[in-house]
Amino acid sequence: MTEFLNIFSYYSTLILPWFLVGIVISLVFNKYVNHSYLKKFSGKVNFRKIVFSQLLGMISPLSILSFLPVAKELTSWGVNPGLLLSFFIAERAYDLQSFFIISGLFGVKFALLNALAIFLSLLASAFLTRNNHIRFTTNKHEKTNHFWLRQFKLLFIVILGIGVGTLIRLLVPEQLVISLASGYISSFASAVILGFSLYLGPIVGNYPVAKAFSDLGMSNIGIFAFLTISPILNFVVILLFGAAVGYKTALRTISYYVLTATCMTLIFSAFL
Repeated sequence: MTEFLNIFSYYSTLILPWFLVGIVISLVFNKYVNHSYLKKFSGKVNFRKIVFSQLLGMISPLSILSFLPVAKELTSWGVNPGLLLSFFIAERAYDLQSFFIISGLFGVKFALLNALAIFLSLLASAFLTRNNHIRFTTNKHEKTNHFWLRQFKLLFIVILGIGVGTLIRLLVPEQLVISLASGYISSFASAVILGFSLYLGPIVGNYPVAKAFSDLGMSNIGIFAFLTISPILNFVVILLFGAAVGYKTALRTISYYVLTATCMTLIFSAFL
């Protein structure tokens, strides 16, 4: 128990201060940015709108879990379904707190390359599917997504992630991880498999787990793949988007993201 508390405290001091910084920035966005900006995603899809939807999704303080139930209503307002899906995927892949937390855990260069890889992968996915017919099938009633309620939920997820990461660090034999995930190919494969299997809710829950993998000896390419590919290549995420737009559309869009993210991971790993 003493060792658990020591590791838990160590991870908490690395992550929670940056999470609080993200809350402050989220509060500013939530206060001064009108949520009706989603209505601007109307009309024909073009490159400028794709870039805008990606960037907005990556820094959005909102949650796809609260917006997916009303996606059909949003499209009835004139929101382009393709751009809306692009926004949702970007919101899932990255979070407002992500850069600060990843910088604190793995350094600024790692965080910058991770953000760039995710943005380029999102861009490629949205651009390659821009002419596809997309239709949201969800039509549930809107649920209130109070700002502070969301932040407390995120904080709970982060603490849960820290706990899971601590248990992994404490219980998984270091030699096992080194033997399976310290090599170039084995580390990449292990990270993708683990990322597909683990679901901790919002993406910020993945970061303590990534830190635990790193401490256990997983190589940088594995950590980078876990943080870049697994946010989208995850069985729960696939089910979530499949239920919203159909599995054929979801799998096509996710496949483009994964292929691009894999290429970005292999390229950027040389600079880590």
